[in-house]
Amino acid sequence: MRKMTVEDAAAVLSIYSDPLVVKDMGEEPLKTIDEAEEMITFMNDLFDENAAFRWGIVRREDDTHIGSCGYNGWETVRGSRGEIAYDLGRKYWRQGYMSETLEKMIEFGFCTMELYRVEAFTNVKALPSMNLLEKAGFAQDGILRGYASFHGQFYDQQVYSLLKPDWEKRK
Repeated sequence: MRKMTVEDAAAVLSIYSDPLVVKDMGEEPLKTIDEAEEMITFMNDLFDENAAFRWGIVRREDDTHIGSCGYNGWETVRGSRGEIAYDLGRKYWRQGYMSETLEKMIEFGFCTMELYRVEAFTNVKALPSMNLLEKAGFAQDGILRGYASFHGQFYDQQVYSLLKPDWEKRK
């Protein structure tokens, strides 16, 4: 995982122009290289605002950008929790990349950010994502009705969480 650069724009365009990749993100597929560059700038600016952060996921073998991951936000005043999010180019699905990435994101959240709870929200029909979270030790907390708005419609979201003590038992 690393910060994205403008050199990643072609790969970002390839990934986020795929309607299946962006369908649960609430975004329209990208159409131009300029939109990809704007997306990289937006994601990198999140670092500067300390409100969230997003890394590019790259293959070790060739440094190819294949997706992104990060924390959409975190709370340290009323609790110590952070919300993870991730996406991956379709040709890299079900090859273990996201399992490895999720493991590193969780470790970063608990060990570096000193979170107590890592949470994730999925579309209630996003079975691959739900399976990924459960495989990583996340528990289903419930469904938030009408929690997310995409393209003018409201959707239910499944909430998952992993607590630090539960994660430590799995290590």
